[in-house]
Amino acid sequence: MLRAALEQFGRHGFDGTTTRMIASAAGMNLGAIPYYFGTKDELYVEAAGFLADAIQARQREPLSLLRSCGVAATASESTERVEADRAVAERDELIDQVAAFLCEQARVLLADDFPAEWVQFFLRLQAEEGPALERLFSQVVAPMQDAVEGLVARICGRDASHALPRAITFLAAHQVMSLRLSDALLLRRLGWDRFTPERIDQLLDLIAISLRAQLAALAPPAP
Repeated sequence: MLRAALEQFGRHGFDGTTTRMIASAAGMNLGAIPYYFGTKDELYVEAAGFLADAIQARQREPLSLLRSCGVAATASESTERVEADRAVAERDELIDQVAAFLCEQARVLLADDFPAEWVQFFLRLQAEEGPALERLFSQVVAPMQDAVEGLVARICGRDASHALPRAITFLAAHQVMSLRLSDALLLRRLGWDRFTPERIDQLLDLIAISLRAQLAALAPPAP
């Protein structure tokens, strides 16, 4: 039922989706929705929670690695003044870590088991206010952006609360999401009939080059 709700809400939006449409897509009786979930609004929140759990499970390991990178870099810099060449090497390592993490998020979105309707639901939800958005924000968006913003802030020499790392992290995350949302157009422009593991690797290698260039442009001049 929750998968069917995600599909219908993602495709038609909250107002354009009826509980009858969801029950039909799930192959269940219409009475199952009030029995198990209550109202349409409550089902919407539970669908957001289902999506948040799915993304959180996929993010857990790469997010842990990203956070450990940030801790290691902070500890190193706080103990001694690094030489210019080491500072550049650490900056480049942070850039690689951020680009690799964002590309991994793109890989998740491009996987066959992550439907386009889920991405559409995610994007629709971001234009709304309410418990469904709060559920997704607290479980997925805030932890991911907090981790990335910390590293982006170090790359550009700003505090993590500054608008620059926050805006750059937001834009970079949406760049990788657009790969899945516009996959039909992307395939057409690339002259591909479908995504394969090899083609996804090729695409993400190209995206990583772009992400690294964007992040490197933010870095202050080396001392």
